[in-house]
Amino acid sequence: MKGFTMKRLEGIYELEQFDYHIKGFHYPIKKNKAGSLKIKELVIVSPDIITALICHNFNKKYQHIVEYFFLNSDFDDDATGTNLLMALDEVARLRTIIINKYKRFLKKKEEEELLKKLKVLENELRIKLIDFKLIKEQSLVHNNIEEKSKSR
Repeated sequence: MKGFTMKRLEGIYELEQFDYHIKGFHYPIKKNKAGSLKIKELVIVSPDIITALICHNFNKKYQHIVEYFFLNSDFDDDATGTNLLMALDEVARLRTIIINKYKRFLKKKEEEELLKKLKVLENELRIKLIDFKLIKEQSLVHNNIEEKSKSR
C-alpha cells in the first residue's frame, strides 16, 4: 500500500480558487478536537488507497451490525424482532451504497466480496427472524392452551 506524508509549513497559506476537476474519491474529513487542520475534504486518486479506505469503512459498519444485532438481541425478547428488522434494513442500505456509490471505485473482485459478505449476513438475519417468529407464535399458542384449561 502506498503511503503519504504531511509536513507542517510555517506561515498561513490559503487556496482562494480551485477549478480543477479531479476525478477521484471525495472523502470528507471529520473535524478533529484540536482543529489544527482546516481541511474539509480530500480527493483521493490512487485506486489502491480508495479500495482500502472503502473496505475499511465497510468492515467497520459490518462489524457494528454483527456485534449489535447478533450479540445484543438475546437480552430483550420484545425488541429482538425489531432489532432484526433494523439489521436487515441496514444490510439493504449498505448493499445499495456499494452498488450505487462505490461501484466505479471498487474493483470487481472487491465488490463481489463485499456483496457476498452482505448476502451471507442477510441470510443469517432472515433465518434468525423466522426462528424468532416461530418461537413467539408457539409461546402464544401455548399460553392460549393454558388459559383455556385453567378457566374450567
